[in-house]
Amino acid sequence: MMGQQVEFGFMIAASDVEPTPDLDLYRGMIEDARFGYELGFRTVWTPEHHFSSYFPTPSPLMLMSNIAARCPGLGLGTMVLVTPWHNPVRLAGEIAMLSLMSDAPLHLGLGRGAAPLEYDAFDLKLEHAKERFQEVWEVLDRALSGKPFTYEGKHVRVPLEVRLRPDARRENIHFYGAIGSPDSATKIAELDLPPISNGTLPMDVQRRVLNTWHDVTLRRGGNTDVTKPVAISCIIADSDDEAEALARAYMPRWFELQVEHYRPDENGFPTIPDYQSFAAVHERRMAYCNPDNLGPFSRLQLFGSPETVSERVQEYLDVGFNHLIVMAATPGIPQQKRREWLSRFAREVAPNFSAQFGQHAGAAV
Repeated sequence: MMGQQVEFGFMIAASDVEPTPDLDLYRGMIEDARFGYELGFRTVWTPEHHFSSYFPTPSPLMLMSNIAARCPGLGLGTMVLVTPWHNPVRLAGEIAMLSLMSDAPLHLGLGRGAAPLEYDAFDLKLEHAKERFQEVWEVLDRALSGKPFTYEGKHVRVPLEVRLRPDARRENIHFYGAIGSPDSATKIAELDLPPISNGTLPMDVQRRVLNTWHDVTLRRGGNTDVTKPVAISCIIADSDDEAEALARAYMPRWFELQVEHYRPDENGFPTIPDYQSFAAVHERRMAYCNPDNLGPFSRLQLFGSPETVSERVQEYLDVGFNHLIVMAATPGIPQQKRREWLSRFAREVAPNFSAQFGQHAGAAV
């Protein structure tokens, strides 16, 4: 199995058994980062969310600067920064600072978000999200080039010519664009961004997504030999039946919080052309609140015995992903459980694919 080039990252999140105070959630995230680092994982990833109990992490870069000081050498990833909510010049400055504060690579997934709650609270229009995403990315790319620039877009303006300071270590910064369908794969490729995905799409759709991105990138003369991350939930037990029972116990709460966080506003999703597909996603989330409906979701995740999880890893590698983000921290899962699953992945699964874990896997256990 180790003939393929694969890296493993892990997700930390502001989540635990409820009700856990926010202070303890954040301390738990820092502790989990150190724990995964000692297990041998290469990159720690975290999301951006606001205004609800669904992974409340309003400033991933601030969190990452803390982790950079505690875990030198650990790569830092976002899954994702929702760029339409940010002033792009300020965001570029913060990214530049972080690139100097950490010697490890920055893996910055970028996305446009889908929660009317967050858009409404920031006084932004969800129907402008796709356009704002492109404009913010164009400003980030120019700002981090180290050259003076201006920008004139439909939603974003930089009227005064400026040069970003501090100078970013651009070679340490790797951007990705979130992809949820073959259509969005085309757009991300046209923006010259590598893909980042999650383990909610069926394998045949994942394959079409990566193939679409690959073909468009090649036509544009781009590089397809890049890191392609995918985030997948993980529950490891002695048997598949035991893992499935744990999934039925823990996963519905995650989907309940998603339903609450992503609920459509009075206009709904279908009235916005760029978000029609999210209505179907929201329907699936509501279905998965019932543990009896989890089967299609569970079959895509790293749920099962170490042998079954290894087979799932291989399926994602065969599709074309080469950086797997192991997600063991979702709402309602206590720290002890998520650490147990992460440890078992590092000891019993990752060494099948990465010699690095053969050297480190027992360190934090």
